[in-house]
Amino acid sequence: MKKAILAVLLLFIYVPFYTQEAYCRQDAQVNSPRALFYRSNINYQDGKYALAIEGYEDIISSGWESGNLYYNLGNSYFKKGDIGLAIVNYYRAMGFIPNDSDLRSNYRFALQTLKIEQKPFGGRFQKTLSALFGHMTIDSVTILLSLLYIATVVFFILGLFLERLKRFNWFFAGIMAVLFILSAYALAEKISYKDRFAVAVSKETEARFEPLPNATAYFKIEEGDRVEIIEENPGWYKVRRFDNKTGWAEKRSFVKLNQ
Repeated sequence: MKKAILAVLLLFIYVPFYTQEAYCRQDAQVNSPRALFYRSNINYQDGKYALAIEGYEDIISSGWESGNLYYNLGNSYFKKGDIGLAIVNYYRAMGFIPNDSDLRSNYRFALQTLKIEQKPFGGRFQKTLSALFGHMTIDSVTILLSLLYIATVVFFILGLFLERLKRFNWFFAGIMAVLFILSAYALAEKISYKDRFAVAVSKETEARFEPLPNATAYFKIEEGDRVEIIEENPGWYKVRRFDNKTGWAEKRSFVKLNQ
């Protein structure tokens, strides 16, 4: 009898804790990144773009990133009419899925909507690197560097045992060194890219000779234009355009790619 009473008491004590734990798990699942992503997709399909944006931004704020997430966020901003912010997120998505045809298509359409043309930055060397490595992610360039290193080590080890390979050692080493340096430079550029570049999100921004509101205007930056940030002052960025023109523009007119 005592055992039965004890069992009943334990049941009443355990059930509330079990129920609370079940509710906590259910709540966690409802607010998980996967669930938020699903709900945001539904909001987008229903034309509730502001709610979709809010959901996608919440996922990013929680520390999750992916190409599809930024792509969907960019599409939501585009539908909402914030095309500059759409372009920002298309750029971010390209860091994860640079070869996605839908992403590239929507990115080009956004540029056409604003009637702007994005041109490559830097000199001939940077433009050549962009052509060679522009469609690779940071992970893929890192893998390429690892493979180049392994191939070099394997070749030299084989050269110790195979006489015919010894005469090619320096030739092979030269080729590997060039490829390794180019790949390492491209990797460094990709890693620093988000920190160095921003996109204009205001309809029109004036770049000035000094970081002052009444300073002489030098050139104009249109919504969706990409610029390189070369210096910062309180409330101001010193930016460089694709044609190497530099000027000071207000920070509030831009969104950095790493924000």
